[in-house]
Amino acid sequence: MTRVMVTAAPDHLDRFIKTPRIGLLELIWNALDADADDVHVDLNVSGMGGVLSVVVSDNGTGIPAESAEIYFSTLGGSWKKMQATTEKGRALHGRLGGGRFAAYGIGDEVVWTSTARSADGQMKETVIKGSRALAQEFDIESKDSTSTKTGTTVEIGGLSRAAAKYVDLERVADDLTSALAIYIMQYHPHVFWRAKELDPQALVSDRSDTNLQVDHDGKTLTIPFTIIEWTAPFDRALYLCNEKGVALHEVRPGIQAPGYHFTAYVKWDGFANRTHDVLLEGAAEEPVPTIIDAAQDALREHFRQRREEKYTRMIADWKKDKTYPFEGPADKKVEKATRDLFDIVAVAAAPAVEKADPAARKLSLRLLREAIENSPDTVHTLMQEVLNLTDQDAEDLRLLIEKTSLSGIISSAKTISDRLEFLASLEAIVNEPDLKKVVKERSQLHRILAGETWVFREEYALVGDDQTLRTVLRSHLDILGNDVLTTDDVEAYEVVDEGGSVRVVDLLLSKVITQRQEHHENIVIELKRPSVHVGAAELSQIENYAMAAAEDKRFTGTDTRWEFWIIGDNLTGAVSIRANQTGREPGVTLQTDAPLNMIVRALTWAQVIRNAKHRLQFVRESLDYDPSTEAGLNYLREKHAQYLPDIMLGDKTQAAIEAPTSALEATPDTGPATS
Repeated sequence: MTRVMVTAAPDHLDRFIKTPRIGLLELIWNALDADADDVHVDLNVSGMGGVLSVVVSDNGTGIPAESAEIYFSTLGGSWKKMQATTEKGRALHGRLGGGRFAAYGIGDEVVWTSTARSADGQMKETVIKGSRALAQEFDIESKDSTSTKTGTTVEIGGLSRAAAKYVDLERVADDLTSALAIYIMQYHPHVFWRAKELDPQALVSDRSDTNLQVDHDGKTLTIPFTIIEWTAPFDRALYLCNEKGVALHEVRPGIQAPGYHFTAYVKWDGFANRTHDVLLEGAAEEPVPTIIDAAQDALREHFRQRREEKYTRMIADWKKDKTYPFEGPADKKVEKATRDLFDIVAVAAAPAVEKADPAARKLSLRLLREAIENSPDTVHTLMQEVLNLTDQDAEDLRLLIEKTSLSGIISSAKTISDRLEFLASLEAIVNEPDLKKVVKERSQLHRILAGETWVFREEYALVGDDQTLRTVLRSHLDILGNDVLTTDDVEAYEVVDEGGSVRVVDLLLSKVITQRQEHHENIVIELKRPSVHVGAAELSQIENYAMAAAEDKRFTGTDTRWEFWIIGDNLTGAVSIRANQTGREPGVTLQTDAPLNMIVRALTWAQVIRNAKHRLQFVRESLDYDPSTEAGLNYLREKHAQYLPDIMLGDKTQAAIEAPTSALEATPDTGPATS
């Protein structure tokens, strides 16, 4: 047995370890790059129904014994860089040589068993073993094989909680199908998920192939662009692919297209040479952002035309079944204008009108025509009646308006859309390097979050400040080594050092919820910078601080429940283990009963954002709204412009913002973190 070491820092390897979905896809792509015609993804399940391991097997060319040590000891020198296609003429997916580490996004222990023909013509079996705990090391052992067939089997054990949950979802097959669709339809390999073959062609309702025209460096790039509409409810996605349609990165489409399930594929050879840049999406170097913008514009235009085609067919059907209230061509300009207006209003009412039988539809459209011709002011009222044609729709709307108002319904929808946009902006600020460079995390991002506390939990948006709580928290701050800002005093309170200079501090949010008389829930959240890991020292600090605050004599004997959160970029070592204990909620590191009634949570920014998205998922799907990063940044410009750097404001917004009102806002965010 030979042990090889990858000459790369652990944090460099971490960027190849992503989600379980991406891990599965990378393993399948590796099989397809090895010219496999059959790829099977299966699960080994225990008698109790738990997933023990994920197995990906293929009949590709395998890993040659003499090459295994080279393949697994280097990073960035993939053999695929030297070739444009496989031996069978297929386009290659991987270029960075780091795809093997993606398996650790599924589980902690990985074993590759590969049979391949050596240079001397002999069949060899090679077994490679790796562990996420020692991601830089691989054990490799080769021996003669009696098999006449080549291929590779990868078994991943020690599944993460996220992976165990993901592989149990019904949508896994759809996720794999949408990402592999173009490749499968072009090269026709057989890919199976749990013994069921992925068949994208059977689920395609419409396909559109066109070209994007993008100006770059004085030249016009002509880039193939494919939109596939699905009969199944696939998650929408925009894939950046190489010229052969092999998906390299997934981007949110960022458009509105109610009623359509689609994925789109931008096929440009330049993406393969800009793999790192592609990950930055809109923050990448040109022409990547311009290509993404052009693709999103093309999607909007495509579905605008699709809607027009749909409505044109619908009006033609009304004319055919004689429910359309006009006959013959329009002879006069006024009559044509009336008919054009009727078509616009009728199309707006179409979702309800189409549900009615022909007789009811004919009456509704006739009434709508008369209203437009004789009393245009009543069109809005009549539209309401038209939209209430079905008994169930009428009853639902009547009951809803009895409980609230139309303005209330609109306000609720606006609140949800605002929150979705804020999450899009927060995700961009936390994850995109270019934005992290210009947003001052402590003096800007944390102050924005002080006004958006719902992101942690919904009830946190509905609570107030409490002077006693603030006094208790400040009296124990020597444990944390920093000062505190609460959400109510974040605008007014400035922290100065002994020399009188304003300090920039990490933000400690504190809130109190009154559940019933004499019962309170105190919530304290310490926000670490998005680049700060939560290790044993940080966790020990917040737990000691929590104990001191909960035991303070000002709360002794009262009916009080405490929650303390610490949020950072990552949970390291033992902290991650403590935050993922069996029988406890994810993130809980310490939990006590009366008299303290206290919980301490350690979470990452990614968890906070994911949990907030999950809480809004149902409403997002109902509203059919998937905001883009730009929409999120526009929300920040509108709601929190005073905390944004000038470069993010834009001319109109910047002109409307007054000069900073406190020294804290004007202080450079260059000093070291205080915790």
